[in-house]
Order: sequence, then C-alpha cells, then structure tokens
Amino acid sequence: MYNRICRICKCMEKQSDTDQQIIDWVLRHGHQTDFALLVDRYGARLFAFVATMVSCREDVEELAQDCFVRAYRQLAQYDARRSSFYTWLRCIAYRLCLDYIKRQPEVWIETGEQTMKAIPDDEADSVMDTDDDRRITLLTEAIRRLPPTERMLVQQHYFEQQPLAVIAIVTDTDAGTLATRLHRIRKKLYQYIIQKEHGR
Repeated sequence: MYNRICRICKCMEKQSDTDQQIIDWVLRHGHQTDFALLVDRYGARLFAFVATMVSCREDVEELAQDCFVRAYRQLAQYDARRSSFYTWLRCIAYRLCLDYIKRQPEVWIETGEQTMKAIPDDEADSVMDTDDDRRITLLTEAIRRLPPTERMLVQQHYFEQQPLAVIAIVTDTDAGTLATRLHRIRKKLYQYIIQKEHGR
C-alpha cells in the first residue's frame, strides 16, 4: 500500500515536469505509465491534428493511438534539438495519415492550371479573411473538401497559427514549397466559393 501511494505521488510530481524530463525518465526506467503523462498532455491536440486529414472518428482514434505506440517504441530517436516533442509526434502522425489516405478512394476538389492562373492573387488571398457569414460557411465547406494534406496545411497554418517552418518539419517539406502550396490552395478555395455563390 505504501509503495502504491509513493508511486502515485511520484506520478503527480511528474505531471509538472517538462517533456524532456518525462522522456528521460521513461528511457531510464521504461515505465509505460510515465509515458502516459505525455499521452494525457498531447492526446487531445494530436487527435485534432489527425482529424484535419481523416474524417472517420474511429480511424482518427486508431491513428492517434498508433502514433503514441510508435512514439513510445521510437522514443530513443527523439532529438529535442530538432523540434519540440509535440512537433515530433505530428511527424509520426503525418506519415501514418499519408499511409491511411493512400488506401482511401475519395474524390477531392481540384482546379485546373489555367483556372489557377486566371484567378487574381489579391482576390484569392482575401478568401481566408472574411466576416461574411455565408462566405464563412462556404469556406468551411470548401476546406472540408480539400485533399487531406492540403486541409491539414490550412488548418495548421491559419487556424492553429503554426509557422510554416514548424509545419515544414512535420511534413519534411521546404517552407517555401509550403508557401507556394498555400497560395494555390487559396485560389482553389476562392474558385469553389465563387462557383457556389453563382449556383454552379
């Protein structure tokens, strides 16, 4: 009984520890219950991240769980000098989601190259900055219909306010490439909204 109380007290103390302190403790002692502190700390955020690419709740839960299992097994590979622990988790989750997406035969909104060039940059850029309720509804609908990786990029950059440099680590992509993709995505969203507004 005494040992159990001591264990509970130690867990409560570790709840205020930094990620690195918890990771060092897990690597030294191998206790899954200590790793559970990191699951509690980041579980909801990771679930939300996966949900930006995967629509089925059951699959989101499974992928998030798989991510934590993989993170636990690969914990010794984590390098705090490269990224935060949460960013590293998202790297793992992103790759798991890509594998999942490849198996899903879904159709997403696409825009031809000529149409892209015809959309003025300033009009496309304004699509993410609107107070019009109708446009916000259409924008939400359009974002949901984006390919999963594009939907994640919009969600992380515009709604989670994640810097492109951080998203670049998660996706293993150059930040400049991501900026170009976002520009194209804004044009795609703009075209979708305009078509809906004109009843097409």
